Amino acid sequence: MTSTMANSQQTTADKDELRAIVARVLELGTEEVTDDAGFRDDLGVDSLALLEIATQIEAAFGVSLTDDDISAADTLDEIQQLLDKARRSDS
Repeated sequence: MTSTMANSQQTTADKDELRAIVARVLELGTEEVTDDAGFRDDLGVDSLALLEIATQIEAAFGVSLTDDDISAADTLDEIQQLLDKARRSDS
């Protein structure tokens, strides 16, 4: 398997886990947490729920997310980018 394929599969697995975390915190079905659904506008995320999402992501992936970064994220794609950034800075 090439490195690009492995990275793509890892990103897909990560996004599935991120989707599951967001859905669990918000008590939604995973199908409702689309890649581009706005956390605040579409899913009704408030600051407390966002903090819980961040805490669960940190625990699941062993990374640290800053309050500023997590507060600025508004979609699953943006959370995925934060996770990727956190992994790069932690390594």
